Amino acid sequence: MQDRAHSWPRRNRIFTPTNYRRSRRWNGDKYMLENRESVESGTSRRTFLTGAVLAGLAAAALPNAVDASGRPIFHIVNDPDSGDFHEFPGRTVDEKILNYALTLETLEADLYRQALNLASGKPLTTPLDTNGSSYTLSIDPGGLSASKAAVGFGYLVQFAAVEAAHRDFLASAITADGGTPVSPNPGGYQADLGTDLQQILEVIRNVEETGVRAYLGAAQFIKNLHTLQTAATIYSTEARHAAVINWVIGLPIGPSRERLDSVAVFDEHGDNNFEHWQTPKQILRTVAPFIA
Repeated sequence: MQDRAHSWPRRNRIFTPTNYRRSRRWNGDKYMLENRESVESGTSRRTFLTGAVLAGLAAAALPNAVDASGRPIFHIVNDPDSGDFHEFPGRTVDEKILNYALTLETLEADLYRQALNLASGKPLTTPLDTNGSSYTLSIDPGGLSASKAAVGFGYLVQFAAVEAAHRDFLASAITADGGTPVSPNPGGYQADLGTDLQQILEVIRNVEETGVRAYLGAAQFIKNLHTLQTAATIYSTEARHAAVINWVIGLPIGPSRERLDSVAVFDEHGDNNFEHWQTPKQILRTVAPFIA
């Protein structure tokens, strides 16, 4: 950022595919069965869905929800000490969080642009073309089959535009509310994206998974419901991106707990039934190698 309101962490090492490689159920069955009769008998869908939402909120409001037999269903876990957004400018916590999100979306959008240029045989500095048909896969697929390579490249084209839209929307939203959006890093962004499509997607996958954890980690500190809804729409999109890229490169679609992850919900039925989160400090350390 030009005003240095956010102090970018620096590292001498940039992220590489090699470094990357090193590095249920909520018991709603009873509720559903009890309400099936009312749905089939003509009760309005709105009434039924409202009841389902309220049942979920009631369970989530309990620190230790239990089923009919008294067994724990899940335990909500959060960490009030993890909401450290002081490095980001803003008049309120919500505005700081939006600038935190903008910082990450700006980085993500630029890395997608570079990745797409590399995969298309274009200079890395080429601006993003809004015409996706101008991109053609021009790099070795690596370990991907021809079909997976075609699908993966198609996602790369599509998601590059989506991440740019996230960046532009957040900047506009902060400005419209009278705030000041953070500026891009003056030195730009860097990544060793590898030499084939699989390696490119492995790096991009890590960036997407980082974004998922960042949004979920920040959600518990958002005060305004409109801001929370905005964050949730972007969070869900990032999670979809991560899932399909995981599928393309042969990884479980997730959620999958990784190093440094914290749980938002402790579920006795497994670690990966709910998504995981990380603190702002953890996220910034993860993305530091991308900062030029």
